[in-house]
Amino acid sequence: MILESEPLMDHRPPVTVKGTREGLTFLLDERADVERVCAYLETLITGETGKLFEGPTVDVYVDYGKRSLTPQETWRILDVFRKRDNFLVRAWGSAPEARDASRRHHEARAQHIYHGLVRSGQPLSFDGDVVIIGDVNPSAVVEATGDIYVFGRLLGIAHAGVGGDETAIVAAAEFAPMQIRIADVVSRAPQMRATMEYAYLEGREMRVAEMKYFLPWHKLRKRSGREERR
Repeated sequence: MILESEPLMDHRPPVTVKGTREGLTFLLDERADVERVCAYLETLITGETGKLFEGPTVDVYVDYGKRSLTPQETWRILDVFRKRDNFLVRAWGSAPEARDASRRHHEARAQHIYHGLVRSGQPLSFDGDVVIIGDVNPSAVVEATGDIYVFGRLLGIAHAGVGGDETAIVAAAEFAPMQIRIADVVSRAPQMRATMEYAYLEGREMRVAEMKYFLPWHKLRKRSGREERR
């Protein structure tokens, strides 16, 4: 099965879906803007054609081609797949050329994808940014030298910016950590809210804001200060 349709402004669709024995493979056009990909994908799986995807749980494989995605862009795309309860993202990857290119950009932080539950008491450590597709249970510990994104419930301990990066952030779909640490700044758990939120440093003070106020972090890194979010 191949699903394709022609967008009005471009002859090439930004997303192609192929059915296989293993499940559904979503091919994302590496030349298309991420927002265009997400808009098309959301219409595809939740619009009129969304009825084609109804039924039992299906394994989903996402291939984003040769592009290099930031953690923020990864979050944005995965959030669309989250709209279908019967979709289970099994694989998330790029072409070998993209991985080779990212290695050549030595200044860019590595990005890791962790799929699965982080159990209570389980420690995880990453060099670079990490996107966790699953829940982080109470007393589990996730550490990263870069940013931490949890595509699920963050109930354990998260330490971003290990090594002193004060520009790192901790974000989660359901934000209720036991403890948050960014660089060497530690904060107690905020009041639980079932909304996408992230923690960041404003000077030496930790703040928490909803993801709707999030700005691309690579732009904020260039500023001498950050705008306060309410």
